[in-house]
Amino acid sequence: MLTEKELYVFDDLPDRPDGLIEPPLGNTSSIMGIPRRSIQLGYIDYRERRVPIYLQRVRVGEAAPIWVFSAQTVDNIDNLYEQYHPAEFERYLPGWLKLKIFSIALWEFLALALFFLVTMGVGWLLSKGTEKIISRYIDDEKYSNYVGSTNGVADLVNKLTVPLTFTISFLLVFTLVSGGFPYLDAVASSTRPLIWIGLVFSTLWLGIRIINFFANRYQSLQIENLAEEHFDKERRRRTYVSIFRRVFIFVMILGSIWIGLSEFANMEGLGKTLLTSAGIAGVVIGIAAQPILGNIIAGVQVAVTQPVRIGDSVIMDGNFSTVEDLRYTYAVLKTWDERRLIVPMRELITEMVENWSHTEVHQTCPVFLYVDYGADIDTIRQQFISAVKDNKLWDNKTEPEMFVVEVTANIIHLRGAVSGVGPIEAWTLACEIREQMLNYLYSKQKAYLPAERLILKGQNQ
Repeated sequence: MLTEKELYVFDDLPDRPDGLIEPPLGNTSSIMGIPRRSIQLGYIDYRERRVPIYLQRVRVGEAAPIWVFSAQTVDNIDNLYEQYHPAEFERYLPGWLKLKIFSIALWEFLALALFFLVTMGVGWLLSKGTEKIISRYIDDEKYSNYVGSTNGVADLVNKLTVPLTFTISFLLVFTLVSGGFPYLDAVASSTRPLIWIGLVFSTLWLGIRIINFFANRYQSLQIENLAEEHFDKERRRRTYVSIFRRVFIFVMILGSIWIGLSEFANMEGLGKTLLTSAGIAGVVIGIAAQPILGNIIAGVQVAVTQPVRIGDSVIMDGNFSTVEDLRYTYAVLKTWDERRLIVPMRELITEMVENWSHTEVHQTCPVFLYVDYGADIDTIRQQFISAVKDNKLWDNKTEPEMFVVEVTANIIHLRGAVSGVGPIEAWTLACEIREQMLNYLYSKQKAYLPAERLILKGQNQ
């Protein structure tokens, strides 16, 4: 074990029986020149801990002191041998199979690959078998009445088949390299950290699939089935699903990274180093990650307070847009001319946003008309009201109205109001009514359109 772990360093030990290191000329080190009673050769990994290997100088009676392995090291010999002793059949293997790559014999790589393929098959059979059993014994008619789909659970198992297969496989391989099987020796235990990383990421993959499945299922059953009159509730739920799905996945990724790194024993020393320089590292990381973390926190705030929601009609920086999606750090706004605006989440919290759909989706839009003196205002008003009520975009609730809001030296300023069930409907209705009223004024009251008057005086005047 000392040779395989490169701890056979007796040639580097001091020649003196007291273990004293002769200080070089001019050296004032406190370690040199002091007799030692214990020498640490190094560490050997054993499962979740590291076993230190010590030599100690002892003296029995009046005999000369000698160097022996410490009692703590000797107590761990059986456990270490159980994990690292050569397999019985290894003596019968050809020499090329015993060649070592990164301190691991070639036959151990082949054994791990074969065991991994076998466990992959076992995991695939378990996943597919579960899917078949569920599909066979589930009451399709009764289940469809509750969840709206006859294959909900079977569909879940089907989507989880691949990540679940890898998770089961890595779990069994990790159990093997950890010595967890009673009749199998640990094979290539030095690959244990890599197998652990594979297990963590396959579990992360499985967790993300589960989150996405239930988020999509909730969206199908609780959002897309809502009637048109529940449009406000739909936008609120869609916002919750969009942001919290990403927040949960982000937390799972951070947790998986932390759990994956916890397997490496030398992370303890790294942690001490980081704590030593925590002040400088904290300032550097805080400055570098401030925009990202600020936008992530702003995204959570948007999900909770909901100043904007998916599907809202907003005006930002003079652009009339619809909130198309809310991501981790930014929002996607779709403008009326099919452009996409990428807006950082913090701007939705700190900047002024004109939300046409907040609290209530019902919208009123103005229609301005300009006519000359002498125009029949009452007839124009009746034509305007009639045109609005005949349009299918009118909400049938708010009565259209028209007022004279301003009179100048040359024109009369008329303001009409139309209403729709939503911002888009109200804006489109205003455009259509404006066009109809222009046609009406030109055909019926053309003489009273805005015009400039010039008075020509004769030569005798």
